Amino acid sequence: MKNLKDLFQLVILDSPIENWENSDTQNVFAKMVTLKKKGYESCYQQGVLPVDTSDFFATHVMLFAKEDNQELTPVMGYKTISLNKCREFNQTFPGLALVTNAKMPEHIEVINNIISRCEKENRHLAYLGSWTKNPHYDVPANINLKDAFRAFYRQVYREQNVQEVVIGGTLRFRTEKLFFELGHRPLEANGAPLSHINVAHLVKEPVLVMHSMKFNDEATVAAEKMWAEVWNNRLEIGAAEIKKMPLAV
Repeated sequence: MKNLKDLFQLVILDSPIENWENSDTQNVFAKMVTLKKKGYESCYQQGVLPVDTSDFFATHVMLFAKEDNQELTPVMGYKTISLNKCREFNQTFPGLALVTNAKMPEHIEVINNIISRCEKENRHLAYLGSWTKNPHYDVPANINLKDAFRAFYRQVYREQNVQEVVIGGTLRFRTEKLFFELGHRPLEANGAPLSHINVAHLVKEPVLVMHSMKFNDEATVAAEKMWAEVWNNRLEIGAAEIKKMPLAV
């Protein structure tokens, strides 16, 4: 059996709008849109957009399968957006936009309080969303993509020095259970957890908005070890470019 690093390539595309002239940026961005389009179309009706403005300044974490013909096929991806980037580009923090569009006053107050506290205490806050899998990719039986997510989730945030995360767990897909394992808890008001919201742009999809102030490192140790070679062999492209290596896509 091949090692994971021989099967997969991890690509981290950071703030594509700031490095748009780079052909690798354009190629990976296009593959990201294609992945999201296929993934969303397999789960939602016509009219649900798979990308938005934040995709242009987000950090995209993309896992590709290495094909025999040297092509890279998108397998899984998600994006993370820092509060600092939102401020830089004069955009609403996605976690706040999510609850505002759902017209949930208690949730709005809680998210605003999280933002205010993080800015006051100089804690780095991020939002994670749009986790998507390629519905047409046949995942090998011995590979669990949730383990890949577990591994890269924590490692990306270590690299970005992110200390707190807001995330939405889609109840239909039970992702809130995975996020709970990673250290997230439902938003709270007056000591009580808040209910799920119905996300406007996902045709009222029930989503539990969650927040993490401390990562549960124990939940990611095994996954990080398993995917370590893939992580160490990652390609980073964009504004925070670390490994300036060519990407054949």
